[in-house]
Amino acid sequence: MPSRAPLPGVCRFQRELIGCWKNLPFGKDCQGIVVGGEDNPLSYNIMPLPEESNEDGYILKNFRYHERLHVNDDKDKATLAISACAPNRGGQITQIPHAIFYEQQVRFAEGPVKGSVVHVENGTWLWLPRFVQQSGPYPDGPDTPVIPSLQQPNEIFIAKQIAIPHGNTVLALGHVDTAPSCDCVKDLHGSQVLEGKPLIPDGDSPFPYPEEPEPLDPDSPPSSELNDVLNTYHRYRTKVVGTESDRNFQNPWPEYTLCPNLPLQEAVKIINPDHYMHWHVTTLQRVHGKGDVIDIPFELRVADVKHYIADYWLLFKGCEKYLAYTQTILMRLKIKGHHYIFPHVTCNTLTYCPDACKRPGPCTIESEEHPCHKDPCHKDPCEKDPCEDEHDSKQHEKKHAGPKPAHEEHGGKKRQHKGGN
Repeated sequence: MPSRAPLPGVCRFQRELIGCWKNLPFGKDCQGIVVGGEDNPLSYNIMPLPEESNEDGYILKNFRYHERLHVNDDKDKATLAISACAPNRGGQITQIPHAIFYEQQVRFAEGPVKGSVVHVENGTWLWLPRFVQQSGPYPDGPDTPVIPSLQQPNEIFIAKQIAIPHGNTVLALGHVDTAPSCDCVKDLHGSQVLEGKPLIPDGDSPFPYPEEPEPLDPDSPPSSELNDVLNTYHRYRTKVVGTESDRNFQNPWPEYTLCPNLPLQEAVKIINPDHYMHWHVTTLQRVHGKGDVIDIPFELRVADVKHYIADYWLLFKGCEKYLAYTQTILMRLKIKGHHYIFPHVTCNTLTYCPDACKRPGPCTIESEEHPCHKDPCHKDPCEKDPCEDEHDSKQHEKKHAGPKPAHEEHGGKKRQHKGGN
């Protein structure tokens, strides 16, 4: 039976996620255009849809979007389930998943239905530590310490559970990238905060491919034979925004369609973080286990979700933080009598928004170079950071004053929609 887990009991990446995240302006691009906010997000969605009346058997529904992500903070008026732990007893060892819950709402940032909701989901982020099992149905003794030798492989040390109202349920397993740490008990597999800025890959190929046999190189452009069948080159490389009357808004940003993670690469360049965290989850087979996707019968027949793969980067810039992610859903669609795997790719960069959660903005970097922490190796994980102290916030701001965050800049012109929407 799940029981409440105090926030200090969750993993580092979970603690950093707690709160509210939104699309807010965070800087200007190379043309001086303010980006990141709801009107001009650095996000993109690649969505293929089966449509038998179309000569190619499918259409695209690609667009930029903005979203709001709320990860529960255990406040008295919290709208989500409180953080919890749910012991899994194995006889000698107990695995105790520590869970935090989230809800997500996504809206169109452009197109004929701009501002309307396009996607909602809720779910759970799990940390999966193991402990020596205590005796009896209701153990009353102190918690046993975390022993590194008992832990399962790092590649399946975290999990994400997702519930989507299309009728899909996802369980993805994964890991958090780490660096060597001076506290192997607290950090287990290492420190989760890494120095510098991440290198964001170009992302998975957006092109569909036959279910069987799979191509030798899924990242390569489709073969001429496949292009003849699905008209892929034209569909994915041609800008299509339609008119106000036909609402044929299919592919407004071909440069993003061909390089799905380009918006994230642009965001990292603008934010220029000094520290970051990265974690990866997937339903694909790993050495020590795999996740899974369950679909309702209709979806199973017409748009079966085969796999889910996601990468998250938490970006730190001073006392500001940003959440960048990319996720790929591999869908099995039947086009012209044959099954193909179509990647459905989404990415976005969000800004931590303390005002939305009535929480002070945490300053969370554990680094010798960071002014808030002098010695990361001996910092109590439950210790309150100076930037989290509401009474001392003004003094802290004066002491650690620096350049204003990019999202406080005003005046930049908005990016003009290239399709004349």
